[in-house]
Amino acid sequence: MTAQALPLAGNDGATVGVVVEGAIAIVVLNHPKRRNALTKGMCLGLTEAMVRLDNDPQVKVIALRGANGDFSAGAALDQLDHVLFDKADEALGADRLSEADAAICSVRKPTVALVEGICMGGGWQIASACDVLLAADDVRLAITPSKLGILYPRAGLERLVRRVGADRAKYLLFSAEEIAPNKAAEWGLVSDLVAAGEFEEVAMSFLRTVSRRSQYSNVTMKQLIQADESQEDVEKRWDTEWLHFPDNEDLAAGRAAFMAKERPAFTWSPTTRGLS
Repeated sequence: MTAQALPLAGNDGATVGVVVEGAIAIVVLNHPKRRNALTKGMCLGLTEAMVRLDNDPQVKVIALRGANGDFSAGAALDQLDHVLFDKADEALGADRLSEADAAICSVRKPTVALVEGICMGGGWQIASACDVLLAADDVRLAITPSKLGILYPRAGLERLVRRVGADRAKYLLFSAEEIAPNKAAEWGLVSDLVAAGEFEEVAMSFLRTVSRRSQYSNVTMKQLIQADESQEDVEKRWDTEWLHFPDNEDLAAGRAAFMAKERPAFTWSPTTRGLS
């Protein structure tokens, strides 16, 4: 196991921790005084962590969670100018929260948000950028920009509409009230609800399962699902992937292991194949 906290600006105790154990990496949002509210430094650290872990050949699945029983209360209000429209580098202001969102979305490997306790505002945006969002069944979830006169960043707003539909997105945004966990699952705000008392065991079991699966299968299917291209380009990509699919090394390993009644030892990796 390796663990580290990325060096971040400021003296407020906010960090982004990274723990790697075998093929599983866990990125931890840690701002204990503020229920893991996101600072500029945390957003930059999260972006750096995702890029680094995506390029680590040891890592096969990346989890994102908060420290001390909460996921994240969203953007830290006292740092809003730096988190949502940071003018340090750009005249118009850089949205550091959405940069972190984009970094998560750009990861080639499977990503999983482990959501417990408070998950509100920008916290949900960051969690929902992951491929899978597992939530404890006592999670406290709300989309809260209208409580504070904030515009929800475009990436989060558009994803919210895709997941729940325009009318339910408006319901959540207009009221800014907490939504019951079972309704959050029914509407698609989370991928699955897990009993709070079993959350750690179930979440880690899921991560271990994903880490044992074929990266060739998971990475390629993720790319096909997320393809943001014209229909013609999508057809070409499917044709190309289908053409090369019979010759991939993981298929050979999977077949051999199945015949031998053994667990397959998959070897394909996006980091050694130069996939973007």
